[in-house]
Amino acid sequence: MVLLMKGIIMKVRSYKTQVGLPLQLLFSSLLFAGHSAADKLTNEPIPPGEGFYKDVLINAGPGVSAPPVSHFDSLGLSYEKLSYKAYHEEDKEEFKQKFIGSDIDLNGRLLYPDGAPRYRMLSIGKASFLAGSSGNGGGGYHSQVLHDGISPLRRTGVQHIQDFVKNGGGYVGFCAGAIIAGSSPFQLSLYPGKTYPLPDTSATVNLKDLFTGYLGFGEVPNVWSKGGGYIMQSPSSRYPYNYQYPEGVEIQGVAAGHPAIWSWKDPGNPYGGTLVLSGRHPELSHDPRAKPLTEAMYTLAIRQGFDENYEPKARIKGELDNGQIRYMHEDTGYHDPNYIKIGDKQYHHFKFRVDDYRKKYLSIELNREHGYHFNLYLKKGKPAFASNADKSFIDVGLEELTFDNLSEGEWYLSVENATTVDTNGANNTEYSGKLEVLNGVAYDITATWGAEEPCDSGIGNVSFEGPVVPGQNLPISWNAECFEPGRRATVALVRADDEMQVATISRDGGLNDGLNRLNWNVTYNQPGLFKVSVSDNQNPNIMSLSEPFAFKQPEMVIAPPVSSGGERLSIIWFWRGIDSRVSLDLYVGDTLIANLHSGLAQESGANSILVMANWSWNPQANYRVRIKTLDLDENKVFYSPIFKPSL
Repeated sequence: MVLLMKGIIMKVRSYKTQVGLPLQLLFSSLLFAGHSAADKLTNEPIPPGEGFYKDVLINAGPGVSAPPVSHFDSLGLSYEKLSYKAYHEEDKEEFKQKFIGSDIDLNGRLLYPDGAPRYRMLSIGKASFLAGSSGNGGGGYHSQVLHDGISPLRRTGVQHIQDFVKNGGGYVGFCAGAIIAGSSPFQLSLYPGKTYPLPDTSATVNLKDLFTGYLGFGEVPNVWSKGGGYIMQSPSSRYPYNYQYPEGVEIQGVAAGHPAIWSWKDPGNPYGGTLVLSGRHPELSHDPRAKPLTEAMYTLAIRQGFDENYEPKARIKGELDNGQIRYMHEDTGYHDPNYIKIGDKQYHHFKFRVDDYRKKYLSIELNREHGYHFNLYLKKGKPAFASNADKSFIDVGLEELTFDNLSEGEWYLSVENATTVDTNGANNTEYSGKLEVLNGVAYDITATWGAEEPCDSGIGNVSFEGPVVPGQNLPISWNAECFEPGRRATVALVRADDEMQVATISRDGGLNDGLNRLNWNVTYNQPGLFKVSVSDNQNPNIMSLSEPFAFKQPEMVIAPPVSSGGERLSIIWFWRGIDSRVSLDLYVGDTLIANLHSGLAQESGANSILVMANWSWNPQANYRVRIKTLDLDENKVFYSPIFKPSL
């Protein structure tokens, strides 16, 4: 389909037709290793409600529990849970399939196919224990599951969470969720911190300036700990007697002389997410000030600061070269994430520069797998989203839109795959529907800009003269414009109702500018309504259809026979039908007078025969010639007009 717009042309074609799927799956241990270096970070935040499958993944896998969802509801954050009321041993495998990965979701729920965070934030709560076990559970047990679980790409759950944080995802952990974030060998090693155990007490949390300034109060009473911990100071590498917190750690609250809430941001990684951790349980406290405190912790994790924009920031997949196809068709595991398929509800951002004000015309060509909802967004100066785009192309291929002429400067073109999975289950979300989006949808995109208005390739005005009768040589014509020299078309017969092809007429139709023609030797003869389609061999979505028609039954028109002095009889007839054999007989009324010929070959078009008269003429009788087809599926009989002999 081609969309015609003011100053811009967008084309959509079938990705499977062009590239050929399925593509070979690439298993690589290098997955996501270069994501931060490969994508180009911008200062543009990803707006709320855009660019992610959901805001929060609540991880309540084996050994840990889900924090209350009321805080997410209050903040307007969308969320999904992997949680059970009580774990049994067999639940581990189900959790691994969902969180760590399976054949239908190679890198698990936490990450997109290219390694980018699929959620803004991951949250892990307090410890829990397996049903019927004696102490088998807790954060250590959960960490072990994440270490031991291996995805089809030979990656662990720990590596997934590390990549999530490195690539901008926020992390909030309470109690067990805070402890396992540390750097001990059997923890997640999300930051260089370690914790000491806290006594099981209820205490007042005294907040530091960041939270006090945001919340308007400085303390929250009755925040208890049970098996939690607090971050410890370590000797400085330069000054062994100088104890300090790891670089990047900020203490946000203190209770009973120990850190109760702390945050961490990797000072060496501007792409990284923010950790917000607590050895105590403000999320479970009934004090009215605990609720806004918990919500502030979540807010800090997804915004880096209370006066900052949302995290992560938008990344650019690369610059589009004028007129060059950018392929995004590699599978999860490919070494360069800039060419990996797009996930569900994910954005891919590209940019291009217009360096001459005269290059005001833009054409965009999107080539995608069939059956998915893609949106395109265009913005000058910063990455484009649905909420800020100068122009939006919603559900590509279904709308015609206009766009003012391009101006000089840097432009951003963003692709959104709006298709996602269907879900069910409040506590342990199950997926159904278009599961293939979890491993990504392939596409390619081309942007072409210049000083001349783009010429839009098109086909139209498919037509032919007269009725379509089997056996005739029927001229077909159509118009074409703006195809490269040598491009050819397929001319086919399709059903009128569903446009399914029933016969190929030619694969060598012309696509020259202007009028194109070919002759159709009509051999198909079935009841129903049909159309003739003409489509580009390289891009079958560029096509046009004739008006619907039905095949006419064979027809014959016989001229009045002429006798020449009674010695000869001249018979001329016009036949619309396939070449066949006929018999000719002379009748008076219903009485056979003479057989004129048996098995005469007739062609579609004009036919004639001159017969010597070997019978006696009756000048007063009314004669007629009967012509009968002999070798058709359904033979037919035709009669000439009545005539008298000329003697």
